[in-house]
Amino acid sequence: MVDEPTRGKPKQDKPKPKVAVGCQGGGIHASFEVGVLTEILKDIETRNRFDLVGVSGTSAGALCALMVWYGLAPIKNGRAGSPGAAIAQLNDFWDRFAATTAGEKVLNAIAYSAFRAREAEVPVVGINAPIFSLSPSGAISQAVIAGLPLFGVRRRFFDLDDLLAKACPQFDDIDWPKLQTRLLVGASEIVGGIETAFDSDLRMPGGGGKHTKAIDTNRWRRRLPLTLRGVAASGTLAEFRQAEEIDGRYYWDGLYSQNPPVREFLAGVRKNDVPDEIWIVRINPQQSAAQPQSNAEIIDRENQLMGNLSLNKELDFILTVNDGIAEFDGAFANKYKPVTVRTIKMTRQTAAELRYSSKFDRSRGFMDWLRREGHAVAQDWLSRWPDVGCYPDDAAYYH
Repeated sequence: MVDEPTRGKPKQDKPKPKVAVGCQGGGIHASFEVGVLTEILKDIETRNRFDLVGVSGTSAGALCALMVWYGLAPIKNGRAGSPGAAIAQLNDFWDRFAATTAGEKVLNAIAYSAFRAREAEVPVVGINAPIFSLSPSGAISQAVIAGLPLFGVRRRFFDLDDLLAKACPQFDDIDWPKLQTRLLVGASEIVGGIETAFDSDLRMPGGGGKHTKAIDTNRWRRRLPLTLRGVAASGTLAEFRQAEEIDGRYYWDGLYSQNPPVREFLAGVRKNDVPDEIWIVRINPQQSAAQPQSNAEIIDRENQLMGNLSLNKELDFILTVNDGIAEFDGAFANKYKPVTVRTIKMTRQTAAELRYSSKFDRSRGFMDWLRREGHAVAQDWLSRWPDVGCYPDDAAYYH
């Protein structure tokens, strides 16, 4: 029997879940994220099961997140933005990021060998020489960089600012008020020691994509307007580049602070704008099979811990809020909503084969191998979603 008040009214479809995707930093291991993000965008394009309301990233993860966001962004008097455009933007960028010319392949082989040598139990004569640890601001380093184009190395291969400018030529023409997806990029301000997130949110002071003021949510935490220089800051490793200067402050890689940013998707946001789910694409394994023993294992594990522990604190706080909502009624439950956190990660076998040194291997074959892994993992994961595991259990390889 149909109740009188509902007779003749169309059936209300259940709202699609709002999803935000966070991309960890990890150098060339982010090739895995390219495959994962491509499959997520394909799912949106073909099945339309969820709304992608946010992407975030740090370091190489920030590059991936930026390309997705830029492809989805509407351009004034230009394209509307779409999952298809985001897929093309992301994959074209990653293809250009690989060592392509003969000079780049030689440079990549030398750099990768230097990092492999650091992991060796016995020092490799010549490879461990000081030339491989020169300050990027030093005269010798600057002279080497200036001469790279003479050997067929594209400027965008070694100059992150140039790479981003060429990849996002219409950044200043984005139709900011029509954006449907938010971008967060993590970086570390190194003089004051301030955790920094570059944010596309228009509700920052100034609005309209032209905002210039920061929001100081905490003395040691700042939110700045999104710029391409902010993305470059997120990918600035001290071994390779001078600190990125923005408005008199200096920035390094966000690995030291947020990997990737998550808090800003929830803090200071209206309840209806908070994602229902946050998916973390984790490329730094949470666990190791055993206590690291060799030099390579120790270096690798140090980097993995650096990339995971700050993230886990943010994710664990979300779980704490979820518990509070479940336990308490009233104002607390009315103000906040539960957020499901999930992990998308490499297979255990692939994670075990990778080392810190391989984060610097820009060879096309290696990058494509990890990209294929991302496609396969994401296809399987999305075929089972939403009947998949949740954080913290789904971050584990070993129980």
